[in-house]
Amino acid sequence: MRLVSRYILIAHVGPLVFGFSVITFVLIMDFIFTIADLIVGKGLDAWMVLEVFGLNLAWIVALSVPMAVLVATLMAFGRLAADNEITALRAGGVSLYRMILPVFIASGFLAVGLIYFNDVILPEANYRARGLMTDIHRARPTLAFKEGIFMTDFPGYSILIDRLNPRTNDVSSVTLYETSEAGAPRVLIARRGRFDLSPDGSVITISLFDGEVHQFDAKVPGRYLKEVFARQRITILDTPRGVLRTEAGARGDREMSIAMMRARIRQWQQDVEQSRGRIRQMRAAEQTEQRVTPSPAPLLDAPPTHPQSRGQQMKQEEQLLSARQQQVDAYLVEIHKKYAIPVACLVFVLIGAPLGMIVRRSGITIGVGVSLGFFLLYWACLIGGEELADRGILSPLWAMWSANCLIGGAGLALVLRLARERPFFKISDK
Repeated sequence: MRLVSRYILIAHVGPLVFGFSVITFVLIMDFIFTIADLIVGKGLDAWMVLEVFGLNLAWIVALSVPMAVLVATLMAFGRLAADNEITALRAGGVSLYRMILPVFIASGFLAVGLIYFNDVILPEANYRARGLMTDIHRARPTLAFKEGIFMTDFPGYSILIDRLNPRTNDVSSVTLYETSEAGAPRVLIARRGRFDLSPDGSVITISLFDGEVHQFDAKVPGRYLKEVFARQRITILDTPRGVLRTEAGARGDREMSIAMMRARIRQWQQDVEQSRGRIRQMRAAEQTEQRVTPSPAPLLDAPPTHPQSRGQQMKQEEQLLSARQQQVDAYLVEIHKKYAIPVACLVFVLIGAPLGMIVRRSGITIGVGVSLGFFLLYWACLIGGEELADRGILSPLWAMWSANCLIGGAGLALVLRLARERPFFKISDK
């Protein structure tokens, strides 16, 4: 049996490496298009570009591993079934459960490793990646330039550009509004321009060519001035020298470990309990006042009651309670997600093994396509569950684990059917 288990595991190694490589490549290419402006003609050194990729590779790996397990299981069991090796093993007394068991155990070890990765490595990588991107944008303001929208990132100026060449920093159709309160504001319109960074990286200027300056005369009310220029050079921002590395500040929920989030949840739950206690006290006081018959002549030294003020306080407490509960639910969603996604490795073995035997000779394309379809279904369930949990419609537990239960249940049903030689459906080998 050890030989059979080793053979089945070896059959999964190639497809696992193939699936992980292809999926990671696709996600990396999508990420490259997202940050293309950062790495093309922006003056960042090669090490910093590699650091940006390395830090963002963490979340890519977290998604690629479960998908790779599904691809590997489909392709491996599909090949074994197509070569009639599944039939031979079953004829030799090896049950379907025994064939799936070694892959299931190996995926269990992979899931444990991925839980550690999601809890320790991924939050730190996300935190450092956010800090690095913030530092890059702060030190290289040209990275913030967008085409076709007014940009107000630079104090004293509002800038609109039509087109930007990221390689040369040349722009066309530039409109620059001076929003400074000192003096009469000006509007500069130029056919083209260029952004320049000083050699020491401390000053960024913009050079405008073939343009006009429009301005109201501050000394003579109602007088309008227009000036035509061939070239105008304006300093728009003083910046730190190079990329100044700083801390990213407070951590978000995806930048915290499970222990950090549980500690934060305990603090918020104390606030929730205190808020509920105050609401109960105010409601009890209100009910007591309603039961007591007011005397015709209240004492002059008695403190006045303010039902409207109490109602406002109760409303504020209820809003605080709702906000704190939403924060608790959001953190619980992230905690469950750190476990649910790795456990998907086991779920995908349950669904991938029987499907691989069913589609068998359909080839790599069908295997990858089926894998993508199931992973999209899984990811849609995660996103939908997270949205429902944020709205308080579904508990964080079911929001994150419903996809595993749904797909895992379907996979288990298929395994049981195939083990009894009663498949739900069969695809012809012809």
